[in-house]
Amino acid sequence: MTKSIRWPPPDLRRLERSLDELAESVRERPEHRTDDEQVWLVRFLVVRSCGYLEQVMHHCAMGHLQELSYGTARSYSLSWLSRSINPSVENIRNTLGRFDAGFVDEFEAMLTEGDGELANDLGALITKRHAIAHGENEGLGDRRALDLYQMSKRLADWMIRRLSPDPGWGSSFSR
Repeated sequence: MTKSIRWPPPDLRRLERSLDELAESVRERPEHRTDDEQVWLVRFLVVRSCGYLEQVMHHCAMGHLQELSYGTARSYSLSWLSRSINPSVENIRNTLGRFDAGFVDEFEAMLTEGDGELANDLGALITKRHAIAHGENEGLGDRRALDLYQMSKRLADWMIRRLSPDPGWGSSFSR
């Protein structure tokens, strides 16, 4: 009898739905919302988009290890992932590289396609979140925040597929 794998980790579906609702709120601005309220929602969307990507990386790595390892090897490997980390290019590269060098190659290929737009956007997402957290002027508008949200969803979807413990799962996954 084969074990049924719950993928992606259930917490990620909840986080994704909440993020999607926030993006929709930014996109469909009602007339009664003030400019200040919209600015704060845009900031919140950027912070949440970055946090979502961070959680996807952490939960997928943990889920992958929990499903495919056991015993002391499982305990040891999970101990390296005791907390989530900032989803910078370097941190994602390092995390993926601990699983498989091929994952890093695929990630690098994604980063460099289209004149490196994904790499630039990922860097911008981290920079904007940092600026927001420190009360600096981040210079965000609705469109840019929604673009960064879309980029985080694209990268998160790739991680969910790539780190799936069921090799056939990613090919049948659709949103």
